[in-house]
Amino acid sequence: MNRNLLTGLAVIVLAILGYFALQKEDTAGTTSAPHGMTMSDQAESGLELIKDNIDIRFNEPFAINDEWSIKVIQFEPNAKINGPGLIESDTDEELNPAAKINFYKNNELIHYQICFKEMPGFHSVKEDQEYIIDLIGYYGFKKDNDSYTVETINTKIWRIK
Repeated sequence: MNRNLLTGLAVIVLAILGYFALQKEDTAGTTSAPHGMTMSDQAESGLELIKDNIDIRFNEPFAINDEWSIKVIQFEPNAKINGPGLIESDTDEELNPAAKINFYKNNELIHYQICFKEMPGFHSVKEDQEYIIDLIGYYGFKKDNDSYTVETINTKIWRIK
């Protein structure tokens, strides 16, 4: 009986250690900047907040600077990831709002980002990525046929150092 108990405890401890080891490896290509970061946290994370509380209109370009711009191309009220770069809602309820945003450099599409309102700071960093967006809120949500739109999203824009 004691041997089974010790074996069970050993398996649990190994599973927990394995989980944390994998978490450390997975975060190597990920940068996060949750709301409420202090200045020292921002410096340590390699991110610099450059625009705060910015409203960006749906499906209209927004210039970050002379080279970079973004466009909100999709909104889902109850977003689920359905493959690389694909989000869909399985209900019309606003339970897990997310936006897909395209990044353009000199008007050329470079990459996209999916931002979840309830998970700020959840980002993967792609090659040639210079900025990260946090979805803070949104206004004017509506359903049109089989798709969803918003008038604007409210964001924070971070520069990757």
